[in-house]
Amino acid sequence: MTYAFYRLVAFFVRLLPLQGAYWLGLRICDLMFFLNRRGRIAVRENLRIVFEYQGIVPSRHLLDGCARKTFQYFGKYLADFIRYRKLTPAGVRERVSIQGLEHLEAIRDSKRGALMLTAHCGNWELGGAFIASMGIPINAVVRPVPSPSLERVFNFFREQRGLKVIPLAHAGVGIVKALRRGEVVALVGDRDFTGNGRPRAFFGRETSLPRGAAWFAHRLGIPIYLGFVTRAPDDTFLLRIHPPIDPADVQTEDEIQARIVAVMEDTIARNPCQWFIFDPFWPNELEESKPLPDTGEALRPG
Repeated sequence: MTYAFYRLVAFFVRLLPLQGAYWLGLRICDLMFFLNRRGRIAVRENLRIVFEYQGIVPSRHLLDGCARKTFQYFGKYLADFIRYRKLTPAGVRERVSIQGLEHLEAIRDSKRGALMLTAHCGNWELGGAFIASMGIPINAVVRPVPSPSLERVFNFFREQRGLKVIPLAHAGVGIVKALRRGEVVALVGDRDFTGNGRPRAFFGRETSLPRGAAWFAHRLGIPIYLGFVTRAPDDTFLLRIHPPIDPADVQTEDEIQARIVAVMEDTIARNPCQWFIFDPFWPNELEESKPLPDTGEALRPG
């Protein structure tokens, strides 16, 4: 997304009431769905593998409908993110229900620090804002976008909501410093952006997954909490915080990673249309389907 296009869309999204902003986001991403053949095929194939892992042989109509719904949900996510800076801590809590509040309270009362792991599912930015609204110091490891101007705008929004930003390029040092201060570090666990991940079975097919959370937890003795914010039919949200994976109880990095994968698989399987991966997640699977060349470019979410 270019800076000029973002500013134009942001102007109308902030001007319109929430439902009008959602309508605009839906129409933009409907357009992207039809223009970006590569992204559309990638989403269909990713969904197919998620369904097949659950024993479902999806019809073409199911895959087409769910792929379009994924683009549409992402349109709503964009509208929410653009309006993100207008949210107060009280406003965040009004829109987000929570399951597992006791885990956040335990983090807040502890000086140990914690890793919070999520995925590109639902509205992960809102989850960070909710945690910050509880007075918990939280740092988000962020992958930069291609436009420096957009990057400054996005980070300004995050900092307004109480999140401190750790750039991906400096993640190692930033994570260690934040954990030593007894703070929370939030990461996403479903995309290997650094190339340092390890092959892992995910929904029954091998792909590279990031190992940073399991690596830090195992070596520093820091617990991992998995948390996911999913959209409800009425456009409110549910934040589900899972019980911690504590290295005191789980002895190896591999076992920590196995538990992470199991929770992510369950979460994505419950809401596959809210998993925003617009590239081939299992590249070998997409290569076998031999898609035609791109006919357009879509918004490229991280």
